[in-house]
Amino acid sequence: MYPFSMKQFLTLFFFLITITSLAQNRIPFPEDLILMKEILLKSPSNDIEQALDKFQYKSYENLKITGDPEAITGPGYKKTELRKTLKQTDVFFAEKTSTYLYTEEYGLKEQITGADMPGFDEPVYPIYNINFQSVNAYHSPYIIFDREFINPISEKGIRNYFYQKKQDSVIDGRPVTRIDFQPINDRNPSTLNGSFYVDKETKALARAVFSNTGKLEVQAIHNFVYEEDLKLWFHTERFLSIKKEKDKKELELFGARFQVGIEKGKKKENEDLYVFLKAINYDLETSLKQDYGRPGLIKEVLEESITKPDNYWTEFRVRADNTNDEFASYKTIDSVVIATNVTQKLETLDKFKVGYYPVGFFDIDLKYLVKYNNYEAFRLGIGGTTNEKLFENLRFGGYVAYGTKDKKLKFNVNTGYRLSKENNTWLNVFYTDDINEFAAESFLTDARVYSLFEPRLVNIPTFYKYREVGTSLQQRLLPSVLSEVSLSRKQIDQTTTYAFQPGSDPFDQYTLSELKVGARWSPYSDYMRTPKGYEETTAGYPVFSAQLTKGFKDVLDADFNYLKVSAKGAYTIVQSDKSRTEFSVEGHYASGEVPLTHLFHAYPNAPNKETIFKRFSVAGRRSFETMFFNEFFSDRIAIGQIKHEFAPFKIASFLQPELVLISRYAIGNLDDKQQHLNVDFQTLEHGYLESGFELNKLLYGFGISAAYRYGAYHLPTFEDNISLKFTFYLEL
Repeated sequence: MYPFSMKQFLTLFFFLITITSLAQNRIPFPEDLILMKEILLKSPSNDIEQALDKFQYKSYENLKITGDPEAITGPGYKKTELRKTLKQTDVFFAEKTSTYLYTEEYGLKEQITGADMPGFDEPVYPIYNINFQSVNAYHSPYIIFDREFINPISEKGIRNYFYQKKQDSVIDGRPVTRIDFQPINDRNPSTLNGSFYVDKETKALARAVFSNTGKLEVQAIHNFVYEEDLKLWFHTERFLSIKKEKDKKELELFGARFQVGIEKGKKKENEDLYVFLKAINYDLETSLKQDYGRPGLIKEVLEESITKPDNYWTEFRVRADNTNDEFASYKTIDSVVIATNVTQKLETLDKFKVGYYPVGFFDIDLKYLVKYNNYEAFRLGIGGTTNEKLFENLRFGGYVAYGTKDKKLKFNVNTGYRLSKENNTWLNVFYTDDINEFAAESFLTDARVYSLFEPRLVNIPTFYKYREVGTSLQQRLLPSVLSEVSLSRKQIDQTTTYAFQPGSDPFDQYTLSELKVGARWSPYSDYMRTPKGYEETTAGYPVFSAQLTKGFKDVLDADFNYLKVSAKGAYTIVQSDKSRTEFSVEGHYASGEVPLTHLFHAYPNAPNKETIFKRFSVAGRRSFETMFFNEFFSDRIAIGQIKHEFAPFKIASFLQPELVLISRYAIGNLDDKQQHLNVDFQTLEHGYLESGFELNKLLYGFGISAAYRYGAYHLPTFEDNISLKFTFYLEL
């Protein structure tokens, strides 16, 4: 007989495994987990943003980014202007003073009261869009360099970390307990290591240390001081350091990428500091001594902040234990920045991202240079707008384009006057003589998106001509709300034999007088205001757009009376492994006398050609790749799309393709189909379905896609239901 039964043996085996794991700190003792849950339970009364209904405090922060010449050069990396500057100066430096304001109703806001970046006439404002470090150690998720990490003091943290109580000590005269934490899953890229020092009585943080090791060694520290009258620990200091370790790593700062780390095969004695941030907080008040300002902004760079004299910074540098002699050395950056014209080059980079190239007081609009479509063939043009270097509150713009196939000149002229800098309110007047796609409804407030080319444009076969004169008012009603109102008169001519017959007489030429009102609302985005205007600091979801269009008959000789309503929404879920799922819905409705040119389609993108390979072209962003052009039109339509993008496959540094799964659905209908003459089309009352995939960024931004059409509108010939195309996603 065996001395143990199998059940007893397994029990003993797992007991030994548990004891071993406890000894290695891999499984927490129960009392450690209980203590951590107690800290989490009491965090609402210890976190200043939850314990107080309003407060303010002042802060001084300096940021230094270093890079030796070997570390910021290397094959395979872009020669950006920031890297060129670092190569000559070995340092980028910035400092600022701020007042943080909090109300329970509107949340935490940072008002930047002083801003300085040696070498620049005014700060490069996009740097303030970077969240280098969470200002509050209780924030969940915790942020380091715009990357989200699971905060150990959170419900999610309890499920992702081991905790172990260590020795007791004293901070600010009060006994504290040290608690170490480490990830349960070492491979989870969203977890950290570190320690909390917790007040034994109140269970509040007295010190927090977050660290992460990998290609970059990161350490973020928060120090607190106990406020006896408030019975709260106030965070008085923040530190962030990012050091090189092992491999080279590329990060981005206001649009410029630069490399840090040591190339493989090269040795270096010292690990040079890459990023160092230091923040000192002081003068905590439990009431607001200054105006909170406009709600909806998490950051404001005040006008007077960029004009501070040199002696303004002395007291703050002393408070941060720095010397003026040390900071004087950074002023040598001035001559290098001026000599290399970095400011202008950064301005060029910033505008190039949205499709402009600045030349003096004029910004050339790159989207007008070269295009191609079936009606015009090559469309050659040039356009742009004046910028603030000519007039701050007045702009002139337009474009000229010529089609090599239709041999026609198209143009636009416009001018705008800014009525309010606060709300960025512009009153515009414009005239356009051009062509447009059939049934292509667009939203006034859609953000400008620039691409080297527009994928669907290549395939579009059907256009109409229009001449339009009008006026518009653009305004930011709130930081999260963009709005535009326009009044216009359009004269429409056909490029096909289409005619519209709502009564006894057909129209192939007609006049429309329209009022459009549109708005775009991003309720969960974060915004910053600078002397140059508003910037979105963090994109939040969902995002909603809505638009109403009213056509008036007999106003300015218009022919038809109608109403159109459009709305859309988008929601994105981003996972810690960089995978993302996108949901979008869109709907349009029209009533009255609306010609086909101004009704709706579902963004078809399949050329009307016989075989798969003849239809081979470029896939769009939201288009139905298997739906043929002019196959369906609607006066009411709903469109939905789901996209899931997996994390990039890291095959090599230059090859990290992205797999995307896509499904699309559209349903619609159209009354009085017989009013639309000389065009053959279907309606979508049975619902249209397609699904497929994209494999993006295989080579120079190019990839491949495939989609399959199924459901009620499945075609008899198998290959007619299939789409094979290029994709093109290039990060500028």
